[in-house]
Amino acid sequence: MTNPAEDVPVRTPYADEPDEPTQEPRRFYRLRAPHVDKASVPVTVRVTPDADLYVAVGSGRRRMYLTPSEAWALWRCLSEAVASTGEPPEWIRVHITPTHR
Repeated sequence: MTNPAEDVPVRTPYADEPDEPTQEPRRFYRLRAPHVDKASVPVTVRVTPDADLYVAVGSGRRRMYLTPSEAWALWRCLSEAVASTGEPPEWIRVHITPTHR
């Protein structure tokens, strides 16, 4: 007889749990995407409690504020669209630790 609990996959969290509240509760998630013709492109998401998420791509040249619901919808659509292009590159398989600045 098998234990049903052993058949349930363990879900790894996508991000670290937020730190204890501090004077600066904002968190920044950053990753640099390689670029073919020039230097890498920074991608940053700022999370501020009780505020919209802030997304910046390319040193802030392309910026957007998203409500949490909009961010979830974007995540779902973007993840499906990008997954349809093939296997993820190795550089994306990193753990992103949030920073406060």
